[in-house]
Amino acid sequence: MQIDISSVIIGLASLATFAVPIGYDQYKVKRAKSRAKKQFLDTSANVGFQYDSYDILGNSAVIGIGKNSEELLYVKNDTDHRLIELRNLTSCRSYETQDKIVADDGSHRNMKEVGIRLTVSENGKIKLPVFEGRDGTQRGNESIVVEQWISRIASAQKSLHQGIS
Repeated sequence: MQIDISSVIIGLASLATFAVPIGYDQYKVKRAKSRAKKQFLDTSANVGFQYDSYDILGNSAVIGIGKNSEELLYVKNDTDHRLIELRNLTSCRSYETQDKIVADDGSHRNMKEVGIRLTVSENGKIKLPVFEGRDGTQRGNESIVVEQWISRIASAQKSLHQGIS
């Protein structure tokens, strides 16, 4: 059996057409998660936050609850973070917004934001985005992640109030 070298080259080139973009995308996602985790750990060390659990969200932000369930830390990037005391929290709900944006080429795009809306007695309303981007680029689990964190926040608040009593 004879192997045609040009067929092998065409086959490898065809395979690379799909493998390289997929591999690069996976590399970018892994690097973004690693960077987000490092920012969260650095920020928590800087503000004196001892985390019990944390999650890396779809928008490369990280959210975590403190060991003593008294605080919530949300880190978006090096300069954007929020440390919220749960005893001052009056409500916790999900939110979803859609805005129509006109791109440079004149086309219309729907931008979507899904997240957690906290009402704090001293600061008013605080939005913690879980997903930000074009409509249709969601993974599909954003509402599940939001509901899980609302539940975690509610149980941390409950344990905090039981500890005070």
